[in-house]
Amino acid sequence: MLYIVNNGGVIKMTDTNRADTQAATSLHYDLSKININKSVHELIDAGKKVRDTVPFEKLGTFIPVKRNVVQGISHVEQKMISDLMPLRHKRLAASAFSFFRGTDELMAFDLSKQTSTNIPVVISGDAHLGNFGFYASPERKLLFDLNDFDESAIGSWDWDIRRLLVSIVLQGEQLGLDEDQIDSIMKSAVETYQQILSECFEEHSAMERYYFSTEVESFLQSEDSGSSLPKVWRKIRDSAEERNSDKVVKKFTTLDARGHLVFKENAPRTVHVSESRFNEISEHLKNYTRSVSPDVTVLLSQFHISDIVRHSVGVGSFGTRCYLVLLTAIDGSHLVLQIKEALQTRRFRGFDVTTPFSQSKPDNGERIVTCQQILQRASDPLLGFYHNNKSGRSYYVRQFWDMKESINLDKLDEDDFQTYAKICGLLLARGHAQSPTAAVVHGYVGTKKKLVLALMNWANEYAKQVHKDYKEFTDSLDSDETEE
Repeated sequence: MLYIVNNGGVIKMTDTNRADTQAATSLHYDLSKININKSVHELIDAGKKVRDTVPFEKLGTFIPVKRNVVQGISHVEQKMISDLMPLRHKRLAASAFSFFRGTDELMAFDLSKQTSTNIPVVISGDAHLGNFGFYASPERKLLFDLNDFDESAIGSWDWDIRRLLVSIVLQGEQLGLDEDQIDSIMKSAVETYQQILSECFEEHSAMERYYFSTEVESFLQSEDSGSSLPKVWRKIRDSAEERNSDKVVKKFTTLDARGHLVFKENAPRTVHVSESRFNEISEHLKNYTRSVSPDVTVLLSQFHISDIVRHSVGVGSFGTRCYLVLLTAIDGSHLVLQIKEALQTRRFRGFDVTTPFSQSKPDNGERIVTCQQILQRASDPLLGFYHNNKSGRSYYVRQFWDMKESINLDKLDEDDFQTYAKICGLLLARGHAQSPTAAVVHGYVGTKKKLVLALMNWANEYAKQVHKDYKEFTDSLDSDETEE
């Protein structure tokens, strides 16, 4: 497979053996567009040449896009659970940042219309500040990394860094920071991204990039030991270590009239499923066990299903089909699995978000699991997926909670917020560096200040667009209430 730079600055695979590649990958998420047979130095040089066709100034120019915000959101919600829409709207309306978090489809469409290098890597697709957090490694160590992958795919690297920067602007405003303070924080995040990519491809081998650690204690010591943020992290660490299946059972379950352990109801957010849905999910979990490793399959064979509820979480995903499954082992211990609907990467009426790397055939649960395992240093060993052929819906499965925790961004002061943003930039670069094509990205971004200023300019302009969209959305809610 060969990647070339065309006149538009796009990295593409030549047609040689394309049919063979597609045939070999037709049953899996196709990663061929990040596989290359060039040396790192050749890829870095190719990235530098992209600057000629996509100069930094052009990358940093925001191109306004016409679209109907309310119509777009409504179209996405057509596939969601109607009873949960009032709560979803309340969450979206909480703040401009909450709205931004929950409407990634708007930005995805807008990004598809912006100037881009189109250098492909595996991206998060939704790399805002709130989508980084703590979770447990298989060895029960506390890690900090990207932790949301619903929109993950092969895409252009700049989609992630732009979304991160816009979230810095919006959260910075929410913290009461002024423009200069926010610009300084964005600048440090982009410079960190550049620095880490440089270290990854100038100083570290492929194996070293693969084995980098995000274990919290060593991570803090090596990356930002002089900051005040570790105090916050240590407090979160103590809380996260208590968030396990035993804690879930205590918080979310009760004994029914027969003395059986069952989930508590909290309608409409948490409700028990029908008997037919219970049987359907039970059957599909058998298919899920085929997507995990043999040791996990043996582990799960010791459990039976005790109860299932529909339990909605998040902001953007609130209203999708999500479930909690209570499992009981032969020794009486418990495990709680979370099943989340894996939607297609966001598209809505009249706004087709098509990129040079779009794929239509792969199972979306498999897409999410595949990209998560690439971007994270270590992933939940119970992470897997299944497809419901009858409904055509895809799902992914993981442990619920399992030391999952996040930092309350509203509680950070300026210094802590800057450190947090830098660490997110660092992790984003390390995640991207798992794709060999990230060497091309390194060649393009280098350590140039012009790139930093260009991306900051774009983010500031796009944040204004978010505020306009937020107002249009909240005005529509007010209008609906008036009509009622």
